[in-house]
Amino acid sequence: MTGLVPKDDFKRLQSRMNRLMEEFGISDPEARYMPEIRKIQDKMNQLIDDFAAEAPGVPAAMGDVMKPLADVMETDDEVIVAVDLPGMDKGDVEISVAEDLLEIRAERKEEKEEKGEEFYRKERSFSRYERSLKLPAEVRSDDAKATLKDGVLTVHLPKVEVTTRKKVKIE
Repeated sequence: MTGLVPKDDFKRLQSRMNRLMEEFGISDPEARYMPEIRKIQDKMNQLIDDFAAEAPGVPAAMGDVMKPLADVMETDDEVIVAVDLPGMDKGDVEISVAEDLLEIRAERKEEKEEKGEEFYRKERSFSRYERSLKLPAEVRSDDAKATLKDGVLTVHLPKVEVTTRKKVKIE
């Protein structure tokens, strides 16, 4: 899955930018343009904080909900949605469909335990994904089919049959 940037990288970038400002002597309170520079620095810090907190697919911290990447394709007969769910099994995934809304939830908990003569290791991991997608057409939820292969969930949603359009004459 591409497009993921760890939140720690943004924090490191933010502290590097702050150090750079100080290295150039911009942190001097006597500087003529200091108020404007501080405003810019504060804005940049806020942008990085906002982006790291709201970026799709970027986990803010362990246990947070990640928004997986998704592709929506429409044909004459159906809507096809492909969603990246790395490491998930079909038992971990819940799909619900209502008219023109698709909701996907996936959650995986894993625990590994290793014992040796002089060591004991126990690791736990937790992943949770949620995604709601407004579909480009109304679909028949009863006829929906889904497959999960190599970490990609593919959902085929047949469209509701559209009645033929009828022209109406104005009297």
